[in-house]
Amino acid sequence: MKSLPTLLFTAFLGLYLLPLSTQAETQYIRDEIRIEMHSGPTTGYRIIRYLKSGDAMSVKKRSEDGKWLNVDAKGTAGWIQTKYATQSPIAKALLKQSLQEKVKLSEENSSLAARLTETQAELKSIKTLQSSLDASNSKLKSKLDSIEKTASNAINTSRSYQLLQEQTELLNVKLEQLEEENKILASDNLEDGIIWGIIAMIVGAILTLTIPKMSTQKRRSEW
Repeated sequence: MKSLPTLLFTAFLGLYLLPLSTQAETQYIRDEIRIEMHSGPTTGYRIIRYLKSGDAMSVKKRSEDGKWLNVDAKGTAGWIQTKYATQSPIAKALLKQSLQEKVKLSEENSSLAARLTETQAELKSIKTLQSSLDASNSKLKSKLDSIEKTASNAINTSRSYQLLQEQTELLNVKLEQLEEENKILASDNLEDGIIWGIIAMIVGAILTLTIPKMSTQKRRSEW
């Protein structure tokens, strides 16, 4: 008969191991495996080819017990065990896909970086062009202001010239009037001179005729 300590130890060990025996066991299929493809849904059928881990397959149908899949892989139709198939890509395939996506993203990143550099260069060129256009615009504005000022001065000069021309024409008219008046005055003076000359001649003739007679009469009276 077992002692009490032995019975207690055995009972404790049984209680400890009981949950372990009833808990489901989780297993994972290795990525690096080679799967046999048979011509029928049992291992008794001949092996058509081998499929490696990560190969994609197109499922045509399942066996009645669900343990086998009729698939088409790489152009070959056959049967493989369902336990070797999974609907999710394996880690190796995921890693390969991740690496490919990483390479693609890296290339896209490089392309975006190149485009960013190109865009920055274009932006810098545009800013330089804008600065040049601003400078040209400022110069053109200064030239326009100068032209407007020159045009204004020209207009003022034209107006001044026109006014001066009008004044000159008025002066010419006045000068012509003065010349006409001078001619008239000169003509009047000439006529007056002629008249006075005739009068002087008449007076002289009268005196010439009168003075001798007066002298003769005076002498006679003295006698």
